[in-house]
Amino acid sequence: MPDRATATTRRTALGVALGALAAGVAACDVEDLDPRSDPTPDGSPTEPPADADTVLVEQVVADLVVMLGAPAVATRAPDVRRATTSFRELHLAHAEALESPQAEAPTQPGPRIVSRGEALRSLRRRERAHQRRLEEACLAATSGALARLLASMSAAVAQRLAVLPAERP
Repeated sequence: MPDRATATTRRTALGVALGALAAGVAACDVEDLDPRSDPTPDGSPTEPPADADTVLVEQVVADLVVMLGAPAVATRAPDVRRATTSFRELHLAHAEALESPQAEAPTQPGPRIVSRGEALRSLRRRERAHQRRLEEACLAATSGALARLLASMSAAVAQRLAVLPAERP
């Protein structure tokens, strides 16, 4: 029978192993485990990857800036001018809802005064394309709150399109 004083028991071996593991963990710095804290070759910490929704919002804001900066449809028809102003106000509200610092984009005057029908067709075409881009952005959003906001924006544009004055034959 082995001498009890010199024999290593399972409990002792387990205790020593757990103690070594605990000492190793205590010596480890948690920040060393974070891959974002690894310096880049130039020594500066790396930037976290851009969130997909952040990129999506930037794209929608860029589209709104284009819509706001597009030349206004120049026509003498007061109902079309009111509709154009209504869309502009809507786009400004959408840019504000997205907390865009570029909410106010300069408009350029229309190159020439066009007929009422031509102005309506141009306005419808631009706004439908914008509304489709908002729908696509809504479907691409990963955040439920952002998806709802973009869906609401798309619906607002669709509502304004639905009440545009009709073209006269």
